[in-house]
Amino acid sequence: MENKHLAGLIKRMQSSFQKRDSFGLRELGNEAIEKAAMQNSKEIAGIALVAYCLHKLYSKQHIVRHVKWPAVRSSIGKNIDRALSAQQSGNVQGFEKSLENVIKSIQSIDRELGNYAQGLLEKARVKYASSAYSLGLGLNQSTDLTGADRKEVLRYIGATKMADREAVTFGIGERLQKLKKAIRGK
Repeated sequence: MENKHLAGLIKRMQSSFQKRDSFGLRELGNEAIEKAAMQNSKEIAGIALVAYCLHKLYSKQHIVRHVKWPAVRSSIGKNIDRALSAQQSGNVQGFEKSLENVIKSIQSIDRELGNYAQGLLEKARVKYASSAYSLGLGLNQSTDLTGADRKEVLRYIGATKMADREAVTFGIGERLQKLKKAIRGK
């Protein structure tokens, strides 16, 4: 585990969660999945997924106003604290268990109060696997990183404009002409 870097991500998640900063959580999730893809780190990908799911929970008023939310929020907060403590002390199993407990709390409240058949965590996995794919990881590597279903990621990529993007390239002749113009100052 990347000790200081991972601890910094957990602290940011902890702070944003305590402040009910939905935007901060989303921003953290997006930054973390990029780092996870670059470093091929499942730990960082886990932080990204949790941060994104917490962002989505905070954006759902029917959940955060529900009578059960304060208890769930408290449980999530305690497990984020435990994850940070375990990570800082080098307790990999404790870190993973605490993060898994946060995920279980998210899945539980989403199953009970969510409006969609596909769960929040599954949507986050697919979204972030496609993000990792767009950053250059292979499809299998992207799905391994996030735990997403390969077929769902392919469906998601096909439904976005991601598959339609083409790299803008210039042939050698055109590049040479541009270089000559640049040298001549035209």
